[in-house]
Amino acid sequence: MGIQENHELQHLLDLRALEDALYREARLLDEERFTDWLDQTAEDIIYRMALTSRRFRKDRAPPLVLGSGYIFNDTRDRLALRIKRLQSGYVWAEDPPNFVRRVVSNVEIVPTSVAAEMQVYSVISIHRSRIDSQARSLIAGREDCWRKVEHRWLLARREIRLDHSTVPDTNLNVFF
Repeated sequence: MGIQENHELQHLLDLRALEDALYREARLLDEERFTDWLDQTAEDIIYRMALTSRRFRKDRAPPLVLGSGYIFNDTRDRLALRIKRLQSGYVWAEDPPNFVRRVVSNVEIVPTSVAAEMQVYSVISIHRSRIDSQARSLIAGREDCWRKVEHRWLLARREIRLDHSTVPDTNLNVFF
C-alpha cells in the first residue's frame, strides 16, 4: 500500500471514529453518564450557545456592537460544575429524572489546516419528557472542533445554535 492509500485509509478510519464518537456522546448523555462524557472533552474545551437573534432580511441596520451574548459559555471547569450540580440531587427539575433522547443527524466532517483536528457539523434534536407529561423538543445546529489526542478524538470546541427564537422550555439542564 502506498503513502497516498495509507493517508486515504486513515482519513476514512478517522471519519468513522468521529461519527462513532458523536453517537457515543449522545448515548452517554442520554444515560446521564456525565462524567464519562466529560472525559471525551479536551482540557481547553470551549462549549457555548449564543443567544439567537432573528431579524427581517430587509433590516440593513448593523448588529448590536456588544453582540447578543451567550446562554452559556463554558470551560471544562464550568462543565464539571454543571455536572456536579446535576448529580447533587438538588436540581428539582430533574427529580424524578426526565426521559431524554438525543438524535444526531446531518453529520459533516471536514478536515482543517491542523492535522490532528476536524471540523464537525451536525444537527441535534433533543426530546425531553418531564413528570408533568409535557414533551419538549429542542433543535440545534452544532459546529464542533474535535482533536485527536493519543488515538482518541476529544471535543475541543462546540458552538450551538438553537433553532428557536426563545427557549421552548423552563430550563436548559441538558447538554447539547
